[in-house]
Amino acid sequence: MILHLLFDDKFGEYAIRQFSEKMMYSEFIIVSHSNAPDCSHKFEGVQVVLEDREEFQNLLQHLGDYKAIVLHGLFYPWQESVLRTVPNHVKVAWVFWGGDIYGRKDIAANYLSSSSQWLQRKHNIKRFIKGKKAPSKYEIPYELLQRIDYCLTDIPEDFAFVKEYLNSDIKDLWYNYYSVEETIGELINAEHNGDNILLGNSSSLECNHIDGMRRLKKFSLGNSKIVMPLSYGEPWIRKTMLKKGRHMFNDHFLPLLSFIPRHDYNHIIQSCSVAVMPHYRPQAFGNILTALWLGTRVYLSKRNPLLPFFKRIGTVIFSFEDDLKTDNPTSLNPLSVDQMEQNRKIIASIYGKDAMHKKNLEIVNVLNS
Repeated sequence: MILHLLFDDKFGEYAIRQFSEKMMYSEFIIVSHSNAPDCSHKFEGVQVVLEDREEFQNLLQHLGDYKAIVLHGLFYPWQESVLRTVPNHVKVAWVFWGGDIYGRKDIAANYLSSSSQWLQRKHNIKRFIKGKKAPSKYEIPYELLQRIDYCLTDIPEDFAFVKEYLNSDIKDLWYNYYSVEETIGELINAEHNGDNILLGNSSSLECNHIDGMRRLKKFSLGNSKIVMPLSYGEPWIRKTMLKKGRHMFNDHFLPLLSFIPRHDYNHIIQSCSVAVMPHYRPQAFGNILTALWLGTRVYLSKRNPLLPFFKRIGTVIFSFEDDLKTDNPTSLNPLSVDQMEQNRKIIASIYGKDAMHKKNLEIVNVLNS
Protein backbone atom coordinates (compact mmCIF):
# COMPACT_ATOMS: atom_id res chain seq x y z
CA MET A 1 0.00 0.00 0.00
CA ILE A 2 1.11 3.56 -0.81
CA LEU A 3 0.50 6.43 1.61
CA HIS A 4 0.08 9.94 0.19
CA LEU A 5 0.80 12.67 2.73
CA LEU A 6 -0.70 15.98 1.65
CA PHE A 7 -1.50 19.38 3.10
CA ASP A 8 -4.68 21.37 2.66
CA ASP A 9 -4.37 22.62 -0.90
CA LYS A 10 -6.36 22.46 -4.13
CA PHE A 11 -3.79 20.10 -5.67
CA GLY A 12 -4.53 17.56 -2.97
CA GLU A 13 -8.02 17.15 -4.36
CA TYR A 14 -6.59 16.32 -7.80
CA ALA A 15 -4.18 13.75 -6.34
CA ILE A 16 -6.90 12.06 -4.30
CA ARG A 17 -9.13 11.72 -7.36
CA GLN A 18 -6.28 10.35 -9.46
CA PHE A 19 -5.09 7.71 -7.03
CA SER A 20 -8.46 6.69 -5.57
CA GLU A 21 -9.31 4.58 -8.58
CA LYS A 22 -9.32 0.78 -8.50
CA MET A 23 -5.89 -0.89 -8.43
CA MET A 24 -4.15 2.31 -7.28
CA TYR A 25 -3.43 0.82 -3.81
CA SER A 26 -3.32 4.24 -2.17
CA GLU A 27 -4.30 5.79 1.13
CA PHE A 28 -4.38 9.51 1.88
CA ILE A 29 -3.78 11.60 4.97
CA ILE A 30 -4.01 15.38 5.13
CA VAL A 31 -1.61 16.86 7.69
CA SER A 32 -2.84 20.22 8.96
CA HIS A 33 -2.09 22.84 11.62
CA SER A 34 -4.13 22.85 14.79
CA ASN A 35 -5.09 26.50 14.19
CA ALA A 36 -5.97 25.98 10.53
CA PRO A 37 -9.60 25.90 9.34
CA ASP A 38 -11.16 22.46 9.40
CA CYS A 39 -10.62 21.00 5.93
CA SER A 40 -12.23 17.58 6.49
CA HIS A 41 -15.30 18.61 4.50
CA LYS A 42 -13.10 19.17 1.42
CA PHE A 43 -11.62 15.68 1.53
CA GLU A 44 -14.53 13.38 2.27
CA GLY A 45 -13.40 9.97 3.48
CA VAL A 46 -9.79 11.14 3.96
CA GLN A 47 -8.24 11.31 7.42
CA VAL A 48 -7.07 14.73 8.60
CA VAL A 49 -4.24 14.67 11.16
CA LEU A 50 -3.10 17.67 13.20
CA GLU A 51 0.67 17.90 13.23
CA ASP A 52 1.04 18.98 16.87
CA ARG A 53 -1.17 16.24 18.29
CA GLU A 54 -0.54 12.68 19.39
CA GLU A 55 -2.25 11.41 16.25
CA PHE A 56 0.65 12.68 14.14
CA GLN A 57 3.19 10.91 16.35
CA ASN A 58 1.12 7.77 15.92
CA LEU A 59 1.27 8.26 12.16
CA LEU A 60 5.07 8.47 12.28
CA GLN A 61 5.25 5.19 14.20
CA HIS A 62 3.27 3.38 11.50
CA LEU A 63 5.14 4.60 8.41
CA GLY A 64 6.81 1.21 8.18
CA ASP A 65 3.45 -0.40 7.42
CA TYR A 66 3.54 0.96 3.86
CA LYS A 67 5.44 0.07 0.71
CA ALA A 68 5.98 3.74 -0.10
CA ILE A 69 5.34 7.25 1.22
CA VAL A 70 4.52 10.05 -1.23
CA LEU A 71 5.22 13.57 0.01
CA HIS A 72 3.43 16.25 -1.98
CA GLY A 73 5.79 19.23 -1.98
CA LEU A 74 8.47 19.88 0.65
CA PHE A 75 7.47 22.94 2.66
CA TYR A 76 6.73 21.99 6.28
CA PRO A 77 8.47 20.76 9.43
CA TRP A 78 6.13 17.76 9.59
CA GLN A 79 7.57 16.58 6.27
CA GLU A 80 11.05 16.77 7.80
CA SER A 81 9.78 14.59 10.65
CA VAL A 82 8.54 12.05 8.12
CA LEU A 83 11.93 11.94 6.35
CA ARG A 84 13.73 11.50 9.65
CA THR A 85 11.39 8.71 10.77
CA VAL A 86 10.50 6.63 7.74
CA PRO A 87 12.22 3.20 7.85
CA ASN A 88 14.82 2.35 5.22
CA HIS A 89 12.72 -0.43 3.67
CA VAL A 90 9.99 2.07 2.72
CA LYS A 91 10.34 3.91 -0.59
CA VAL A 92 10.04 7.69 -0.42
CA ALA A 93 8.66 9.66 -3.36
CA TRP A 94 8.39 13.43 -3.58
CA VAL A 95 6.08 15.35 -5.88
CA PHE A 96 8.21 18.26 -7.08
CA TRP A 97 6.40 21.58 -6.78
CA GLY A 98 9.16 23.97 -7.88
CA GLY A 99 8.94 26.48 -5.06
CA ASP A 100 10.16 23.87 -2.58
CA ILE A 101 13.56 23.88 -4.32
CA TYR A 102 13.81 26.93 -6.57
CA GLY A 103 12.63 29.07 -3.67
CA ARG A 104 15.41 28.03 -1.29
CA LYS A 105 17.56 30.91 -0.01
CA ASP A 106 20.76 29.77 -1.72
CA ILE A 107 18.96 29.25 -5.05
CA ALA A 108 16.17 31.82 -5.30
CA ALA A 109 18.32 34.81 -6.34
CA ASN A 110 19.36 32.94 -9.51
CA TYR A 111 15.80 33.28 -10.78
CA LEU A 112 15.39 37.01 -10.26
CA SER A 113 16.07 39.52 -13.01
CA SER A 114 18.15 42.60 -12.17
CA SER A 115 14.97 44.66 -11.73
CA SER A 116 13.51 42.09 -9.30
CA GLN A 117 16.77 41.96 -7.38
CA TRP A 118 16.66 45.76 -7.12
CA LEU A 119 13.12 45.59 -5.72
CA GLN A 120 14.24 42.99 -3.19
CA ARG A 121 17.20 45.11 -2.02
CA LYS A 122 14.99 48.19 -1.74
CA HIS A 123 12.46 46.29 0.32
CA ASN A 124 15.15 44.86 2.59
CA ILE A 125 16.61 48.33 3.20
CA LYS A 126 13.17 49.64 4.18
CA ARG A 127 12.75 46.75 6.59
CA PHE A 128 16.17 47.40 8.09
CA ILE A 129 15.44 51.09 8.61
CA LYS A 130 12.16 50.22 10.33
CA GLY A 131 13.93 47.64 12.49
CA LYS A 132 11.97 44.74 11.05
CA LYS A 133 13.54 41.34 10.51
CA ALA A 134 12.96 39.48 7.26
CA PRO A 135 10.43 36.69 7.80
CA SER A 136 12.14 33.33 8.22
CA LYS A 137 11.30 30.68 5.67
CA TYR A 138 11.36 27.04 6.61
CA GLU A 139 13.59 24.74 4.54
CA ILE A 140 14.14 21.01 4.92
CA PRO A 141 17.87 20.31 5.50
CA TYR A 142 19.71 19.22 2.38
CA GLU A 143 21.00 16.02 3.95
CA LEU A 144 17.46 14.74 4.45
CA LEU A 145 16.75 15.12 0.74
CA GLN A 146 19.15 12.24 0.19
CA ARG A 147 16.53 9.96 1.76
CA ILE A 148 14.18 10.55 -1.18
CA ASP A 149 14.17 7.73 -3.74
CA TYR A 150 11.92 9.19 -6.46
CA CYS A 151 11.21 12.67 -7.80
CA LEU A 152 7.80 12.97 -9.45
CA THR A 153 7.64 15.67 -12.13
CA ASP A 154 6.61 16.04 -15.76
CA ILE A 155 9.50 18.36 -16.67
CA PRO A 156 12.83 16.59 -17.42
CA GLU A 157 14.69 19.86 -16.87
CA ASP A 158 13.38 19.97 -13.30
CA PHE A 159 14.54 16.44 -12.64
CA ALA A 160 17.98 17.14 -14.14
CA PHE A 161 18.36 20.08 -11.76
CA VAL A 162 17.32 17.99 -8.75
CA LYS A 163 19.67 15.17 -9.70
CA GLU A 164 22.65 17.47 -10.22
CA TYR A 165 22.08 19.86 -7.34
CA LEU A 166 20.42 17.77 -4.64
CA ASN A 167 20.64 14.01 -5.00
CA SER A 168 22.63 12.20 -7.68
CA ASP A 169 21.00 8.84 -6.81
CA ILE A 170 17.38 9.96 -7.10
CA LYS A 171 15.18 8.40 -9.79
CA ASP A 172 12.36 10.03 -11.74
CA LEU A 173 8.72 9.18 -12.34
CA TRP A 174 6.42 11.22 -14.61
CA TYR A 175 3.57 12.97 -12.80
CA ASN A 176 1.24 15.95 -13.10
CA TYR A 177 -1.72 16.82 -10.90
CA TYR A 178 -4.31 17.56 -13.54
CA SER A 179 -5.25 16.49 -17.06
CA VAL A 180 -5.91 18.98 -19.81
CA GLU A 181 -9.62 18.14 -19.54
CA GLU A 182 -9.59 19.20 -15.87
CA THR A 183 -7.43 22.24 -16.59
CA ILE A 184 -9.53 23.61 -19.44
CA GLY A 185 -12.94 22.41 -18.29
CA GLU A 186 -15.87 23.84 -20.23
CA LEU A 187 -13.52 25.67 -22.62
CA ILE A 188 -12.15 22.45 -24.09
CA ASN A 189 -13.60 23.32 -27.51
CA ALA A 190 -13.25 27.10 -27.19
CA GLU A 191 -10.49 29.47 -28.24
CA HIS A 192 -9.28 32.93 -27.26
CA ASN A 193 -11.84 35.72 -27.79
CA GLY A 194 -10.12 38.94 -26.76
CA ASP A 195 -7.06 41.17 -27.11
CA ASN A 196 -5.93 41.45 -23.50
CA ILE A 197 -2.42 40.57 -22.33
CA LEU A 198 -1.77 38.27 -19.37
CA LEU A 199 1.35 39.24 -17.41
CA GLY A 200 2.74 36.92 -14.71
CA ASN A 201 0.75 34.63 -12.45
CA SER A 202 1.18 35.86 -8.86
CA SER A 203 2.54 38.60 -6.62
CA SER A 204 5.98 37.01 -6.43
CA LEU A 205 9.37 38.46 -7.32
CA GLU A 206 10.08 35.47 -9.57
CA CYS A 207 7.46 36.76 -12.01
CA ASN A 208 9.91 39.54 -12.95
CA HIS A 209 6.93 41.81 -13.59
CA ILE A 210 8.97 44.96 -14.14
CA ASP A 211 10.73 43.43 -17.15
CA GLY A 212 7.38 42.53 -18.67
CA MET A 213 5.87 45.95 -18.00
CA ARG A 214 8.84 47.78 -19.48
CA ARG A 215 8.65 45.69 -22.64
CA LEU A 216 4.88 46.06 -23.04
CA LYS A 217 5.10 49.81 -22.43
CA LYS A 218 6.82 50.11 -25.82
CA PHE A 219 3.73 48.85 -27.66
CA SER A 220 0.58 50.68 -28.70
CA LEU A 221 -2.01 48.76 -26.69
CA GLY A 222 -5.19 50.02 -28.34
CA ASN A 223 -8.10 48.58 -26.35
CA SER A 224 -6.00 45.84 -24.73
CA LYS A 225 -5.77 45.49 -20.95
CA ILE A 226 -2.71 44.30 -19.05
CA VAL A 227 -4.17 41.53 -16.87
CA MET A 228 -1.92 40.89 -13.84
CA PRO A 229 -2.89 38.13 -11.36
CA LEU A 230 -1.90 39.28 -7.86
CA SER A 231 -4.30 37.26 -5.74
CA TYR A 232 -1.62 35.30 -3.91
CA GLY A 233 2.00 35.83 -2.95
CA GLU A 234 3.77 38.60 -1.04
CA PRO A 235 1.58 41.56 0.02
CA TRP A 236 4.41 44.05 -0.47
CA ILE A 237 4.95 42.87 -4.03
CA ARG A 238 1.22 43.19 -4.72
CA LYS A 239 1.31 46.77 -3.41
CA THR A 240 4.39 47.58 -5.50
CA MET A 241 2.95 46.12 -8.70
CA LEU A 242 -0.36 47.90 -8.23
CA LYS A 243 1.43 51.23 -7.94
CA LYS A 244 3.72 50.63 -10.91
CA GLY A 245 1.04 49.07 -13.09
CA ARG A 246 -1.38 51.96 -12.60
CA HIS A 247 1.38 54.50 -13.19
CA MET A 248 2.63 52.87 -16.40
CA PHE A 249 -0.65 51.75 -17.99
CA ASN A 250 -3.44 53.82 -16.40
CA ASP A 251 -6.78 52.46 -17.61
CA HIS A 252 -5.06 49.65 -19.49
CA PHE A 253 -4.07 48.00 -16.21
CA LEU A 254 -6.36 45.26 -14.86
CA PRO A 255 -5.04 43.61 -11.66
CA LEU A 256 -6.69 40.48 -10.25
CA LEU A 257 -6.69 40.87 -6.48
CA SER A 258 -8.96 38.11 -5.18
CA PHE A 259 -9.23 34.38 -5.69
CA ILE A 260 -11.75 33.31 -8.31
CA PRO A 261 -12.98 29.87 -9.37
CA ARG A 262 -10.91 28.08 -11.99
CA HIS A 263 -13.55 28.29 -14.71
CA ASP A 264 -13.85 32.07 -14.21
CA TYR A 265 -10.07 32.42 -14.29
CA ASN A 266 -9.94 30.39 -17.51
CA HIS A 267 -12.41 32.82 -19.08
CA ILE A 268 -10.02 35.64 -18.17
CA ILE A 269 -7.17 33.80 -19.91
CA GLN A 270 -9.54 33.29 -22.85
CA SER A 271 -9.83 37.08 -23.12
CA CYS A 272 -6.06 37.31 -23.72
CA SER A 273 -4.45 37.03 -27.13
CA VAL A 274 -0.97 37.15 -25.52
CA ALA A 275 0.53 35.77 -22.29
CA VAL A 276 3.85 37.19 -21.08
CA MET A 277 5.73 35.17 -18.47
CA PRO A 278 9.19 36.68 -17.86
CA HIS A 279 9.95 34.13 -15.10
CA TYR A 280 13.42 32.59 -15.04
CA ARG A 281 12.22 29.61 -13.00
CA PRO A 282 9.56 27.10 -14.03
CA GLN A 283 6.14 28.10 -12.70
CA ALA A 284 2.65 29.05 -13.93
CA PHE A 285 2.47 25.71 -15.75
CA GLY A 286 -1.33 25.50 -15.66
CA ASN A 287 -1.62 29.05 -16.99
CA ILE A 288 0.74 28.21 -19.84
CA LEU A 289 -1.09 25.01 -20.83
CA THR A 290 -4.43 26.79 -20.75
CA ALA A 291 -3.15 29.71 -22.82
CA LEU A 292 -1.54 27.43 -25.43
CA TRP A 293 -4.73 25.37 -25.69
CA LEU A 294 -6.85 28.48 -26.29
CA GLY A 295 -4.58 29.79 -29.04
CA THR A 296 -2.90 32.50 -26.97
CA ARG A 297 0.60 33.54 -28.04
CA VAL A 298 2.81 32.67 -25.05
CA TYR A 299 6.18 34.28 -24.28
CA LEU A 300 8.62 32.65 -21.85
CA SER A 301 12.09 33.82 -20.89
CA LYS A 302 14.85 31.90 -22.65
CA ARG A 303 16.38 31.49 -19.19
CA ASN A 304 13.33 29.51 -18.14
CA PRO A 305 13.78 25.70 -18.57
CA LEU A 306 10.13 25.52 -19.63
CA LEU A 307 10.89 27.24 -22.94
CA PRO A 308 13.19 24.50 -24.29
CA PHE A 309 10.83 21.91 -22.83
CA PHE A 310 7.81 23.21 -24.73
CA LYS A 311 9.85 23.67 -27.89
CA ARG A 312 11.23 20.14 -27.63
CA ILE A 313 7.77 18.57 -27.44
CA GLY A 314 6.81 20.60 -30.53
CA THR A 315 4.49 23.33 -29.28
CA VAL A 316 4.43 26.79 -30.85
CA ILE A 317 5.81 29.10 -28.16
CA PHE A 318 8.02 32.19 -28.15
CA SER A 319 10.98 33.83 -26.42
CA PHE A 320 10.28 36.90 -24.32
CA GLU A 321 13.73 38.32 -25.05
CA ASP A 322 13.93 37.55 -28.78
CA ASP A 323 10.37 37.63 -30.09
CA LEU A 324 8.36 40.17 -28.07
CA LYS A 325 9.53 43.25 -29.97
CA THR A 326 7.83 46.24 -31.54
CA ASP A 327 9.40 45.47 -34.93
CA ASN A 328 7.78 42.03 -34.92
CA PRO A 329 4.37 42.59 -36.56
CA THR A 330 2.85 39.46 -34.96
CA SER A 331 4.05 40.21 -31.40
CA LEU A 332 0.59 40.89 -30.00
CA ASN A 333 -1.35 38.58 -32.31
CA PRO A 334 -2.88 35.30 -31.16
CA LEU A 335 -1.79 32.04 -32.75
CA SER A 336 -3.23 30.97 -36.06
CA VAL A 337 -5.81 28.19 -36.09
CA ASP A 338 -3.21 25.74 -37.42
CA GLN A 339 -0.76 26.68 -34.67
CA MET A 340 -3.45 26.31 -32.01
CA GLU A 341 -4.46 22.90 -33.33
CA GLN A 342 -0.82 21.81 -33.37
CA ASN A 343 -0.47 22.77 -29.71
CA ARG A 344 -3.72 21.04 -28.78
CA LYS A 345 -2.71 17.79 -30.42
CA ILE A 346 0.61 17.71 -28.57
CA ILE A 347 -0.84 18.74 -25.21
CA ALA A 348 -3.66 16.17 -25.46
CA SER A 349 -1.19 13.38 -26.26
CA ILE A 350 0.82 14.12 -23.10
CA TYR A 351 -1.67 15.63 -20.66
CA GLY A 352 -4.90 14.01 -21.80
CA LYS A 353 -6.79 12.09 -19.10
CA ASP A 354 -6.13 8.64 -20.59
CA ALA A 355 -2.42 9.29 -21.12
CA MET A 356 -2.00 10.54 -17.56
CA HIS A 357 -3.93 7.59 -16.12
CA LYS A 358 -1.39 5.22 -17.70
CA LYS A 359 1.49 7.21 -16.20
CA ASN A 360 -0.17 7.15 -12.77
CA LEU A 361 -0.47 3.37 -12.98
CA GLU A 362 3.27 3.23 -13.68
CA ILE A 363 3.91 5.23 -10.50
CA VAL A 364 1.77 2.81 -8.49
CA ASN A 365 3.46 -0.25 -9.99
CA VAL A 366 6.95 1.06 -9.23
CA LEU A 367 6.21 2.24 -5.71
CA ASN A 368 4.15 -0.80 -4.75
CA SER A 369 6.67 -3.33 -6.03
